[in-house]
Amino acid sequence: MSFTVLSLGGPVAPEGEEILRAAGIVSLSTGPYPSKTELLPLLAEIQPDALVVRLIERVDAEVMMASPKLKAVAKHGAGTNDIDIAAAAALGIPVLAAVGANAHSVAEHALTLMLALAKDLRTQDAFVRGGGWEKKVYRGHELRGRTLGIVGIGAIGSVVARLAVPFGLKTIAYDPYVSDAAFGPHAEKVTELDTLLSRADIVSLHCPLTEETRGMIGARALAAMKRDAVLINTARGEVVDEPSLVEALRSGGIAAAGLDVFAPEPPAAANPLWSFPNVIVSPHVGGVTEEARRELSVMTCRNLVALLEGRKVDARFLVRPA
Repeated sequence: MSFTVLSLGGPVAPEGEEILRAAGIVSLSTGPYPSKTELLPLLAEIQPDALVVRLIERVDAEVMMASPKLKAVAKHGAGTNDIDIAAAAALGIPVLAAVGANAHSVAEHALTLMLALAKDLRTQDAFVRGGGWEKKVYRGHELRGRTLGIVGIGAIGSVVARLAVPFGLKTIAYDPYVSDAAFGPHAEKVTELDTLLSRADIVSLHCPLTEETRGMIGARALAAMKRDAVLINTARGEVVDEPSLVEALRSGGIAAAGLDVFAPEPPAAANPLWSFPNVIVSPHVGGVTEEARRELSVMTCRNLVALLEGRKVDARFLVRPA
């Protein structure tokens, strides 16, 4: 029996394509962020058996119902906030996520943002390119001896905690949904978010986007942080209330921010965050290094092939409604 997989937002890596091809599966893809207007007739025409979710605003019930043959939706990543999980469950369509495949990549990116801000790299790069060479204006810092607060000690957060050790960072972590064992040997457990925010010199977000975490880092949370603290977000843009962050940066409520994610994405060209020299940004690329993209594609395609062929898929890759 032949199956068709449609990747929304671009093709999977060649290694993933080879897995699909070896299983006799036809693999197709759309461009980045296809609109629903163009997507619905395409789904009705192609009638894919599975969707791979890469770059698209949202896969909702209408999108899933557009293909009567649809048997699975697979996220090319770990976060599934762009998929209506409840609707998929109601339709009897399993949702897969590539849990842990890009954890090391995202963790490295978070650490890179911390280092770039501590060493003032954005300003120093522009200074030298403009002909400057005056060291006394440099105000860099070491990470050593500072306290890193991790919000969410899952696959990514736990790697961040491990990577922080050689830099001499003291790590504390908040995650009310995991066992004490999940904090491992590298992170001290704190039971209240406010405690973490008030103690940390660097707050790094690694929690999923849920109704509980949406806007979690708002005006009150930012006010609880130290005035010389740094916020790092490689999780989801919606976890941070962006207007509150802008105000905190403008008023000196916090010292700096490193952001890989925004709400919405892509962000507006006139986003007020662009005006701050103490903000460094990237276009949601923390988890898309060549190595991570390859691992994501391989994991996603292996799980899809297993599901389509009626074989058992490891329960940790199956996403269920909250």
